[in-house]
Amino acid sequence: MGRCRCSYCRGAYARYRAMRRAAGKDHPRLRRGLDTDGHIPRDWFREQVWDPAVRAADIDRRVRVRDLRHAHASWVLAGGADLQIVRERLGHAGLRATERYLHTLPDADDTALAAFARTRTRVFRAAS
Repeated sequence: MGRCRCSYCRGAYARYRAMRRAAGKDHPRLRRGLDTDGHIPRDWFREQVWDPAVRAADIDRRVRVRDLRHAHASWVLAGGADLQIVRERLGHAGLRATERYLHTLPDADDTALAAFARTRTRVFRAAS
């Protein structure tokens, strides 16, 4: 179908698919079933835990589990955690993915200067 999602292109593609199905060239995809294999279904947490908790908290905007990951990473970084530790906690393969959480640190310059000052005084005391 391509990347365009405008109403004209979507309609053209729908007509094309309907024409192919009518000609017997394509078969409509069957509805997917949820095969849990005895395990918890993937939407169970959202339906049984997450959505009721959001309703009970009377939150008027859409909150995703991903937002909790973002808040956790931002708060841990704001508390002074190392970027490498946060990367490991979130399961990121590289630091580039974790760096997106750094924008939430308004006092990052102050933290860096304080760390530099601590390092400088520690080295200076050791030399004395």
